[in-house]
Amino acid sequence: MVVRSLVVLLCLVPTAAMAVEQPRASWGKAGVTFDQYRTDAAECTRAGLSTDVADMRAVKTLIAASQQLDAVLGSQTMPSTDPGNGMSQIDPAMLNTAQQAARIKEGANPEARFREVRTALQTTTDTCLNDRGYVRFTLTRDQRARLGKLRPGTAERHAYLHALASDAGVLERQRATIEVSTDR
Repeated sequence: MVVRSLVVLLCLVPTAAMAVEQPRASWGKAGVTFDQYRTDAAECTRAGLSTDVADMRAVKTLIAASQQLDAVLGSQTMPSTDPGNGMSQIDPAMLNTAQQAARIKEGANPEARFREVRTALQTTTDTCLNDRGYVRFTLTRDQRARLGKLRPGTAERHAYLHALASDAGVLERQRATIEVSTDR
């Protein structure tokens, strides 16, 4: 039941909030080999994705909202049909269910809660890269444009990012200022 409600809650999140945009920053280490760059990226990504978020307030809020949705949706009735024309009529009970679901979604603010979880996962990834000697750098508009033309997951895209990430000049000119928490 909770899983079904989480799916419903996700469906209520506008797709624009979940759209993937071109990254504005990346991580690099001067002189890093391609193989080491890919290994570090994979290991730090795995570390981020394995972050335990179960005790986060954001997750508990989403679970509570899911349970509330389960209760509301569990009491939902089928729409009535007017036998004269076969058209569904607006059922006050269904309207009430929709309003309750909307209030639950508004109260949970899933967009903000998912951002909080994503930030926790990203912080772990960033800390891992920082611990391995990587620095964050800002991509220029031209670099983002070129990256946008390269399909994610392709060898060409990986090679382009590595060329930027291993270039000491790029890292020096485009180094970004970020705060990476080393508290775990």
